[in-house]
Amino acid sequence: MWRGKARPDGARGREENGVRLRVPMAPRRGCFPGSEMEKRLRYLAIASFFLIVTALCLFKVEALDFGWHLKAGEYIWTTQSIPTHDIFSYIAEGNRWVDSHWLFQLVLYGAHAVGGIPGVVFLRVTLVVATFALLLSTIYRREYPPVSILVCLLALFTSHQRFLIRPELVSLLFLAAFFHFTERFSERPRLCLVVLPLCQAIWANMHGLHVLGVVFLGLYLAGDALQILAARFVSWIPEAETTARELRQKGVLFVLVLLALLVNANGIDGILYPYTLFSELRGEVAHFPKLYELRSPFSVSEGFPHPLVFYKAFLFVSVLAFVGQWRRIRLAHLLPFLVFLYLSTLALRNMALFAVVATPITIRNLHGVLDFIRARRGGTFTAERRIAVATALSVLVLVAGVWTVTASSQLYARVHWRRTFGVGVSAYFPAELVGHLRTIEGNFFNSPDLGGYLTWKMYPEKKVAMDGRWEIYGKSLPGVLKAYRSPKVFSRLAEKYDISVVILGETHPAVAMAKWLRKSPAWELTESTRHTLLFERSGR
Repeated sequence: MWRGKARPDGARGREENGVRLRVPMAPRRGCFPGSEMEKRLRYLAIASFFLIVTALCLFKVEALDFGWHLKAGEYIWTTQSIPTHDIFSYIAEGNRWVDSHWLFQLVLYGAHAVGGIPGVVFLRVTLVVATFALLLSTIYRREYPPVSILVCLLALFTSHQRFLIRPELVSLLFLAAFFHFTERFSERPRLCLVVLPLCQAIWANMHGLHVLGVVFLGLYLAGDALQILAARFVSWIPEAETTARELRQKGVLFVLVLLALLVNANGIDGILYPYTLFSELRGEVAHFPKLYELRSPFSVSEGFPHPLVFYKAFLFVSVLAFVGQWRRIRLAHLLPFLVFLYLSTLALRNMALFAVVATPITIRNLHGVLDFIRARRGGTFTAERRIAVATALSVLVLVAGVWTVTASSQLYARVHWRRTFGVGVSAYFPAELVGHLRTIEGNFFNSPDLGGYLTWKMYPEKKVAMDGRWEIYGKSLPGVLKAYRSPKVFSRLAEKYDISVVILGETHPAVAMAKWLRKSPAWELTESTRHTLLFERSGR
């Protein structure tokens, strides 16, 4: 790359994204982007962006699975062993459990042991900030800071609904890491050959969707290979940016990443387990058809500022950027983009995965469009300083706005979430009823949304009926779910497991069950909170 120097052929300039730019010989002191003022404005805009990221991570623990993840981490630490059979539910007791999240649970327990709930929230902030730091730095040019920040903001507002204390956060981080190091492979190939297999080995012990790393890398390599072949026969397809030698090195990387899948505590079960979870990615969990997060983004309608609105805006911008770059298209970006776009159309929970993959791709494509415009205009812009100032001021204003609406929880109220700003535990969970539940004789029956919290607070003295680990219940799952709707089925279940108390939250099956329990002479509503109802057997 030649900038500000005479090329051997006497020309001046540089080439980026296939476009030859005519660049002035040497920018005068104080001119964008080389001056200290513009540099500080860029840093200010980037720092402000991460303040927005932090604001969207500072909310009370509300993940329904948080409790059993934390308790599993405690169990692993104290027993120095990973559970292979269920230990938390009296209905699924002894059933096979492939705990593919054990390492995340151990890290979560460590964060809680050191810092309590604030330590857990800090862990969330760290994971999300690291994810967006990787996305922002994967394809970044100081000439176009507004582009990178704008696209990252779209990705942030698309995905922040998934910033829960769950292993999913680790998958977002490692997916961003795979894109970052694969894209920059040519700069430090040896580092990538070490870092990505290591990431895959850690990922394989933290979340069941760890195979997304292999999927992404395979699509990326297939795109580069196809580009090398297609460029020979199709005139409008540009030459591949990857050389044949580099492609062979990436092939070695792919093999190392595949081998890293074997480095997991569950052996072959840990490798095969993700295929069970793929039904969630496809939005096809037969027993939970009404789960909101498993519905297609195009089957629901939400208003601003719901993440669905930003997802559609992000999708529009990213597709438009591809159209603008169609003569300089890179298949290594197009294939992952299309696959993760497809996943995002199947279930709302997958929008965050799409946002991670699409962010660097969209930034690169927009850079190419701007390079083309610069080339047409003579290689220079005339308002660089004004752009830098406007970007910094706009992001600062956005920081103030986001912190205001999140600190007051107005943002979450607007989109009808239970989320509240802070570093504690959500008021949704029945902390005031735990003491009473400890005193009861027999088992309690609970709605799935409360199972994780009750496991955290009551195991090993008491076990729950059900929690979010739907896969461990096996053939008994349909019958248990039917008990929420049918008094006869529940009566048989109550006799079988000596159930004397029912505690229900606000999920769909719990609401249906509460209606007929109120009318049943065998059960009496004894306590209620804002979000929870507690029924006891009549005559106890």
